[in-house]
Amino acid sequence: MTSRELAPDAGRGPGALDPASSPTVKPDAGTLHRQAAELLDRLPVVPVDPAPWRTAPGDDEIVRGASLLLFRLADEWLALPTSAIEEVAPMRGWHTVPGHRQRALLGLVNLRGALVPCLSLGELLGVQPAPQTQRAPSNMLRASTARLLALRHGHHLSAFPVTEVHGTIKPASAALGAVPATALGASDGFAIAVLPWREHVVGVLDPLRVGAAFDRSLA
Repeated sequence: MTSRELAPDAGRGPGALDPASSPTVKPDAGTLHRQAAELLDRLPVVPVDPAPWRTAPGDDEIVRGASLLLFRLADEWLALPTSAIEEVAPMRGWHTVPGHRQRALLGLVNLRGALVPCLSLGELLGVQPAPQTQRAPSNMLRASTARLLALRHGHHLSAFPVTEVHGTIKPASAALGAVPATALGASDGFAIAVLPWREHVVGVLDPLRVGAAFDRSLA
């Protein structure tokens, strides 16, 4: 038996290193487990996406669609591209055209000193008009929400009355959905998309088809 085996503590005087802290001595499994647990407790918990390429885009990466003007026609909410709307004017009377048989043509209306045709978009889409109520003081505010929209199509304007104008929105392209067969304007191709908005489903109209229908109503 060697002297090293007989005196395992030889040389451990004051100031000698503890074997547990010596770089040549490895801690036991229990110590490693405790240190690892303490380290993990200090790290933030961040879930790992197993498919990072499918991560949803951030707010700044959402692709926005074209700006839309939202308006109400009777009880139906509709939208047209803002670029196709030339003007939103206060409601005013129009002059009927004697002898004209097109039901969609309401007459002629003065916009900025020029007479433009005033047509019924509701007649083209088959929107039932809102029930007529007596003009009581309580209804005056609701009646004052009506507006005339001037649609630019081709080289001329056509105006059409609406019940209310909400304003412009710019929804994400992904928010626009396909048009159901039962949606307003779907059968005639006027609606090109639907947009969930608040508690409503907004029908997004094709300005080219609406303008072409207005032109046919003037023939």
